[in-house]
Amino acid sequence: MKWFLMLLIFVAGIYYLVGQKREEAKKQEMIELARKDQNSVLQEPALPLKPQKTYLIQFSKATLDTLRSLTQDANPKVRFAAAELLWQLQDESAPGVIKDMLDNETDSTVKIQLIDMLAKDKSQLSLALLTEALKDYDTDTRLHAVQAIGTFSNKEAIPALDRALNDYDEQVRLAALKAVDNIRKDIEAHKEQQLRELQDKKPLFRIE
Repeated sequence: MKWFLMLLIFVAGIYYLVGQKREEAKKQEMIELARKDQNSVLQEPALPLKPQKTYLIQFSKATLDTLRSLTQDANPKVRFAAAELLWQLQDESAPGVIKDMLDNETDSTVKIQLIDMLAKDKSQLSLALLTEALKDYDTDTRLHAVQAIGTFSNKEAIPALDRALNDYDEQVRLAALKAVDNIRKDIEAHKEQQLRELQDKKPLFRIE
């Protein structure tokens, strides 16, 4: 009987130590996550200048040259369709072509369509191109770009809105503030979800 009690005490002690180590490991992991978040705020990575290709479709040079030339077509629908196809094909000229169109396009509808197209991609490259639309002379275009950036839900999107936060138009400044708040809420919600998933993780082993 005495040996049995000692064995129970020994097992209980081991269980307590394992539980303590598991709690310490969980706290340490949460601290590391917080440190990473803090570091990412202090040092934002540079936005890429070229498409990050996930697939490659071979088109002839002549076909690509034709598509590029069609972005200068007289018909605005043709211009957008050509730019959209170049973007979907991840052509190396697509970022430069779209940047030029955002800078020089005279049809506001085409610029709005380009902004919507970029917003769907949610890549660092599309975010960088959307910041170009914040320089546009047209207030509605700038507002649309601000709203698009507000859907990105990552920390890189916040500094991308700096220009809009300093815009001469109060509508754009207000929209930028709302976009920053939306991004902040989305980031916090994502972080809370990660912590919940971390807490819900079952231990690798249990001592019964």
